[in-house]
Amino acid sequence: MTEKPASDASDDRPTPPVYPGPRQILRYLRIVQENHDDNSVSASTPALDDLLDPGGAMYLGAIAPMCDLIAGSVSRHEVAPDWVATLEFKIHLVKPVAAGWVHARCATVRATKNNILSSSRLHDDAGEAVGLTYATFSRLPYRDDNPRITSFMPRAVTDYRSNEEEPRIPFDEYLGLRFTPGETHIELDHHERIYNSFGSIQGGAMAALLERAGAHGAERVLGRPARSTDLHFQYLAQARVGPFRLTTEVIRADDRGVLSLVELVDVGQDLRLAAVGTTLAVPIDSRS
Repeated sequence: MTEKPASDASDDRPTPPVYPGPRQILRYLRIVQENHDDNSVSASTPALDDLLDPGGAMYLGAIAPMCDLIAGSVSRHEVAPDWVATLEFKIHLVKPVAAGWVHARCATVRATKNNILSSSRLHDDAGEAVGLTYATFSRLPYRDDNPRITSFMPRAVTDYRSNEEEPRIPFDEYLGLRFTPGETHIELDHHERIYNSFGSIQGGAMAALLERAGAHGAERVLGRPARSTDLHFQYLAQARVGPFRLTTEVIRADDRGVLSLVELVDVGQDLRLAAVGTTLAVPIDSRS
């Protein structure tokens, strides 16, 4: 792959904001990222106690931000000095992870003028397959307030643990989810933990929010804890005002699990639909 040239913008352009901030989700999840000579990107995230479901396995929503991060890194290299935004994201988990780390490695599948498709393989510390993701990013023209990305740096390691969140708090609480008795939807305010570099909900945080909505919707139907195994969503518009509303509509509930339609609406932008997707969740007591 041909190395992309660095931007020739002058050094007097506005200094972009620091991203991610000290309390942002990438730091909370303690992700460590590494670039490789073949232009692929890998990352790892630990199965911390506050990221485990009632059955002791890591939430899908706590794994997805890592996958979105490395897919975005691969995509940015393809379009540099332009920027990218998550357009479509799919993740399928085949094995729960209860301890240690989840590892992923991402590479480009296809790059066109407007979109970049990448895929990641996930595995645990023993090297056993955990899951698979596909992510499509759209190219955004360079803006002066973009974080400075000049060229891909092989073997570079980025450790997001340096400003990790302390003390640790449960995942749903960290995301700021508000549950109202008798209501089927979930609400949250816009806050610094889920920002991206544009002040909108970051793609990986969006995946986490939609997954948690689907899992909670499945639990209402099943009457017991549920675990998400699949998420597929489209990122339709920037969600940057808030408050936000997560809604879940159960499409199918049977012995194969609960399939749900999930949506995120920006209430502060005239109920603007920002993302829509599907989740599949299974009862935790039926899977190890």
